[in-house]
Amino acid sequence: MFDVGFSELILLGIVALVVLGPEKLPHAARMAGAWLGRIRRTVIDIQAEIEKEVSAAELKQRMNDEIARLKAATNPIEEEIKAVENTIHQQMTDASQTVDAAPAYLAQQTPPINNNEPQENNSVPTAPSLPPSKVNLIKS
Repeated sequence: MFDVGFSELILLGIVALVVLGPEKLPHAARMAGAWLGRIRRTVIDIQAEIEKEVSAAELKQRMNDEIARLKAATNPIEEEIKAVENTIHQQMTDASQTVDAAPAYLAQQTPPINNNEPQENNSVPTAPSLPPSKVNLIKS
């Protein structure tokens, strides 16, 4: 930081000895050392706070970038979901129209029933009967 050589330090010590005297010089040196220690600790604390703020800002930026990436990834998914929903709604509408049109279609396909004609026997068909010789074989 400062370019202070050995000769400058000796000159500074001689001036301090002349100005302060031998009795006050040790006390002044202790006070100067204490102040330098406080200044160094303060500088170190400030550097640590700055590093914390920078890392917090970097973390916040990474989180914002990740959120933006996830939002961009959800857009195609949402579009696909909407497309599937539209397809389902279209299929349901088609099925509903088909069900609604079924009675009219069936009415066109079947001839009208004439009450004057005898109705056909709609009884349930019976199973064919077996000859008696086969029945005896089954029973034994």
